[in-house]
Amino acid sequence: MKGIILLANHFEDVEALITIDMLRRAKIEIDLVSITEDYNLVTQSGVRLQADHLISEIDLDEYAFLIIPGGKAVFETHLNSNITKNCIKLFYKKQKLIATICAAPLILDSLGILKDKEYVCFPSCEKSIDGIYKENEKVVVSNIIITSKAAGTTFDFAFAIIKYLLNEEMANIVLNNVYYK
Repeated sequence: MKGIILLANHFEDVEALITIDMLRRAKIEIDLVSITEDYNLVTQSGVRLQADHLISEIDLDEYAFLIIPGGKAVFETHLNSNITKNCIKLFYKKQKLIATICAAPLILDSLGILKDKEYVCFPSCEKSIDGIYKENEKVVVSNIIITSKAAGTTFDFAFAIIKYLLNEEMANIVLNNVYYK
């Protein structure tokens, strides 16, 4: 099983890097994929990192799940990106897991995916999302969609993804190994 984390410049550091780390600890393969034409990316806080692949180099059908972190990248790039939207549409059509955190659920909403579904997002983003906002939740799993509130809920987000893809036992092992719980 292999998934992708879709990245553009100024993604939220914690949401991406902790999620990547936690999934890899669970032995879930995840590729860092840039939707820009450059492998070199800069996080929201200015950390530089290199993507594994450019979006043009991969076959999305080879991947079982899609993750999109929040941050400025959502507003600067993803919401206006046909690349991002086409990736989401493909995964949604094939009923593959799509996990978004912070402001990234706004992208799902722009495609009508959250309509009549429970979700959570960064507080204030819910004002423009047409869905069932679960204000007091850190993470919401609604069929093939996982949403999470913000950087502070990233461990819970990663837990939900691991539980969905593998099982709760492995998700607990990974969290216990980093002394989160």
